[in-house]
Amino acid sequence: MVADKYHKGCYPNRPVMPIPTEITQSKIHQRLSQLIAILIEDIGSERKLGRMTSLSANGIGKWCDLKADPHLLKLIRFAYSLGWSMTELMSFAEGDEDPKVAIARKKKALSLQLNGKSSSGRQV
Repeated sequence: MVADKYHKGCYPNRPVMPIPTEITQSKIHQRLSQLIAILIEDIGSERKLGRMTSLSANGIGKWCDLKADPHLLKLIRFAYSLGWSMTELMSFAEGDEDPKVAIARKKKALSLQLNGKSSSGRQV
C-alpha cells in the first residue's frame, strides 16, 4: 500500500490520495519495525517468522523496512500468532519498552500460562 505512496481506500472511484510520509515515519511504525527486527533475529529469518505468523516473508520484510503499512487483519493475525493481543501490541508500539524485554516478558507470561500459573507465579 505505501510502496507507491498512494492508496484508493474504501472508495476506489474517489481520487487517489497520497499517503503522508509522517504516517510511514510515525513512532508506531518505528516501534513495530524494531519489534519485527528483533523477532527475525530471535527466530532466525523472515521466512521462519512468516511461516509462524501465516504471513509472507516479503510482507514482513517490508513492514520491517518501513516500506509498507500492515493491513489491520494482517496485523491482528501477526499479533495473535505470537500470543499477543492487539491491545498488548499497540501498548508496546506506543510505549518505550525495549523490544527484547517485551518479547522476553511475553514469552515468560505464555510459558507460565501453559504451566497453569498466573503471571505472579500462583497456581490458577
